[in-house]
Amino acid sequence: MAIQLKSVTKAYGTGEVQVKALNGVDLEIKAGQFVVVLGPSGSGKSTLLNVMSGLDRLDEGKIVIDDYKIHEMEDKALTKFRRNHVGFIFQQYNLLQTLTVKENVLIGARLVDDPFDVDQLLEDVGMDAHAVKYPFQLSGGEQQRVSIARALVKRPKMLFCDEPTGALDESTGKNVLAILQKLNRSYNTTVLLITHNASIAALADVVVKMNSGKIVDVAKNTPIDAKELRWSE
Repeated sequence: MAIQLKSVTKAYGTGEVQVKALNGVDLEIKAGQFVVVLGPSGSGKSTLLNVMSGLDRLDEGKIVIDDYKIHEMEDKALTKFRRNHVGFIFQQYNLLQTLTVKENVLIGARLVDDPFDVDQLLEDVGMDAHAVKYPFQLSGGEQQRVSIARALVKRPKMLFCDEPTGALDESTGKNVLAILQKLNRSYNTTVLLITHNASIAALADVVVKMNSGKIVDVAKNTPIDAKELRWSE
């Protein structure tokens, strides 16, 4: 899915203490691109992801994803749009503690008509041996891998990722990024990934740099394979 942002502004606070998290942002992402967004803390990366996906409302401007005018859609329509087209991977795992690993992923699978095979996906993220465990029995990195599998199982047309490898070691992180890259290449899934790990930009078709609520640079890139990535934090 293609994404267009025009003069997007989002502010938090009131009166004199108001802060513009996004300040007149323009951006175009082509369908099927792998986009990495970089920037210091407070630069607006997470806010950009939230307004693009409809999780948060913009104050001014327009966001169009294919033929969907996100800035005009009501809450019910946005919920349906996200369920049918979007996958999310956040820093928080948001797993249901009373369900097993496999059951957590099955929740995502049951939202769509043509999901990935759950068992195969758990194997791909290295969690097949933990399928019957509960989240409290897992490490933080293991819980993140489950949340990633839950997001991917829907075969989303767009995938929004907020620090998806932040809690993972290098080996696991590269494996997860390889899965995201495979999904992007095999199914033309548009991927938007925000990260503090600048080395991950090497995977991107497009690298977006942000600072103080604005996009300061957009650069095309020739991506490398995830397993060739030089890991840094």
